[in-house]
Amino acid sequence: MKKVITSFGFISLLFMQTSVFAQDASDLYLGKLQTENKVEISDLVRITDTDAYSNQPYFFTNENLFYTQMISSEEQMDIFSFSIATGEHKNLSQSPQSEYSPTPMPNQNLFSVIRVNENGFQELWALNMQGKALTHLASKIEPVGYHVWLDEQSLLLFVLGEPHTLQLVAANDPKQAAKLIDSNIGASLVRYKHSNWYLYSRTSEEGHWLKAYNQETGKTRRVAQLPANTDYYALSPSGYAFTSDGSNVYVRKIIEQNNKLQPFEKWEAISINEKACQKGVSRIAISPDESMIAMVCPR
Repeated sequence: MKKVITSFGFISLLFMQTSVFAQDASDLYLGKLQTENKVEISDLVRITDTDAYSNQPYFFTNENLFYTQMISSEEQMDIFSFSIATGEHKNLSQSPQSEYSPTPMPNQNLFSVIRVNENGFQELWALNMQGKALTHLASKIEPVGYHVWLDEQSLLLFVLGEPHTLQLVAANDPKQAAKLIDSNIGASLVRYKHSNWYLYSRTSEEGHWLKAYNQETGKTRRVAQLPANTDYYALSPSGYAFTSDGSNVYVRKIIEQNNKLQPFEKWEAISINEKACQKGVSRIAISPDESMIAMVCPR
């Protein structure tokens, strides 16, 4: 029997993991993506149907999509994989704990997750591809909400608190102190292409902005103001940023010029030819070859 975590830690993580639809059930949709000449989304197909929380899609390859799924009968979160070729869903973690945010680890046949331990603490762990928990990473940092890898040894963490903070940490050296990068940040953390730039969002009295951290210089800079009422965003391999205000999906190209990231043209709304997703879209993921898109839509 899986253990149900009811601590404040679990509740806070679940709150941050959800979209503008609070904790309502959601489904994953998979579609074709066109970015040449005009950005278009077509042929959306629902790939989950559980009356529960299906969220946090991440393309590990062009053929495999990982995601977080609630086991509805037990209110338990596990990591699943979906084979695009065969249509097979596989529960990878199946542990007594809940796991979130599957993310491939660089140059290793492993992936990292946020794992809720038996005391309700939100920790960063490395799992093998069979879903077995191997190593507690950045073990002095808690509660962790989201993360992105910079290299095999270091990563940026979204750490829950008042306010939420962006911290640079060493994955396997708990004696090395974390470095505070920014505060009042949002949940999405992504790398810009294969550069030293890492994108995140920040909200302040000056608005809701897409910002970037440079691993080489250690500096941050504003990139573009995000559309109103948006929360999560995704970035395609060629630099298209996607976001949603819960009703519309918007896209804008981000380019690197003079060693700086900057927006190109304006945010453009994209039509979604799927009734369920016209009710709203929260999280988005783009395949490595940029031919497919995964979207989280409410039931």
